[in-house]
Amino acid sequence: MYRRLLEKHFMTNFSVIQLTRKITTNYQLNIHVCCKNTNNRIIVPHKRSSSSLPSYDKPVFPPLPHQPNESINISDILRKIQSEVKIDPNGSNNTDNKLSNSDFWVEQSPSLRELPSLYLQLSKSRLTTLVVLTALAGYGFAPVHESLTCFTALTVGTFLCSASANACNQVMEAPFDSQMDRCKQRVMVRHLISPLHGITFSITAGLTGVGILYNLVNPLTAALGAANIILYAGVYTTMKRYTVANTWLGSIVGAIPPAMGWAAATGTLDWGALTLCGLLYLWQFPHFNSLSHNVRQDYCRAGYNMLSVVDTTKNALVSLRNTLALIPLCAVIPFTGISHCSFSFYSLAVNAYFSYLAWNFYKDPNKQTARELFRFSLVYLPIIFGFLAIGYAFKERTAADESKHHVEGKYLADLCPVLPGNQANSIGAVTTTCPITGKGRGE
Repeated sequence: MYRRLLEKHFMTNFSVIQLTRKITTNYQLNIHVCCKNTNNRIIVPHKRSSSSLPSYDKPVFPPLPHQPNESINISDILRKIQSEVKIDPNGSNNTDNKLSNSDFWVEQSPSLRELPSLYLQLSKSRLTTLVVLTALAGYGFAPVHESLTCFTALTVGTFLCSASANACNQVMEAPFDSQMDRCKQRVMVRHLISPLHGITFSITAGLTGVGILYNLVNPLTAALGAANIILYAGVYTTMKRYTVANTWLGSIVGAIPPAMGWAAATGTLDWGALTLCGLLYLWQFPHFNSLSHNVRQDYCRAGYNMLSVVDTTKNALVSLRNTLALIPLCAVIPFTGISHCSFSFYSLAVNAYFSYLAWNFYKDPNKQTARELFRFSLVYLPIIFGFLAIGYAFKERTAADESKHHVEGKYLADLCPVLPGNQANSIGAVTTTCPITGKGRGE
């Protein structure tokens, strides 16, 4: 429009270089135009009278006081609002009930009786319990077992390390968790305790847990516990908002607890510990990816960079790929000495069904297939660890029987019953005869 007006007033070939608007104090619109003709010479239009320019009425603003009103009392305003609308902490408003005092507009100060429950919520008690159980599984499958003191210290220290990492995570993510339906009831989102209180609890729990592991277990276990806190609270929590690689790092964090249990029992790490860590690492992908698929709207709203938000198909493909990888991993676990060779056959049926659910999720990623995969992932670990325990007990019994039968020719003693009054010779061979063969046991 401005170009057509300029071409109408200036009968030359030009190109508009600058077109600006300037609002003056009397709200008149002045247009300053710089033009170029074909010889690239600057052409400045003649000055037009201000009467021909469009004008606007000056808006009328209400007068403001020169000095602020010092009689305003914020507490009185809040009480007035409360007297008109009852604010329910659950989110519902009730205009029928009148409040005479400040029932909800007060600073949260939990009592000592409420603190244990709040600390458990801040620690994500169910997730922390799973972490402790996987650490104890690594301790139980280790070939060497320490004292009851070591077992108790491992349990308490691992619980405190996990609680520290989860509490720090909730403090850091409180503004984003408030935008997610699955996280809006968390302690920090509801402001039941202050951020300073939460981070103090996290630091205290972390230092105490690492100290217990260092003094009552061994330095290697303490180092793994400290690494778990740093990776989860310091790296994983930050990565969630920048890259989808956070899921892979989070799986590494979830695979550390079995190594902590193994290190607590043996003081070192070997192939048995690594296979248990690999089992936990691979399991977390179908478990978390199926969960995140159904809540990807929440993750998107909160600004988390999750694979389920970025690429739904690849999210399902990663689940299928890691589920299939569980089959050969479980097949080689007995060769590390953790369980009996029969575990390879038991786990094959479980992993085959797990892979079948992951395939359905990949073929048609919807809420139903994601929910089926997630629900089975919840019972997968108890089933697999149950088969491992059965195989471990059977292996120990078989080893004990073989040791009993193959020491000093005692396997022949099981074949030939002992007769009353028989005596063994000086080299341990029995001098009496067997009623079946007619020969002496030492012959």
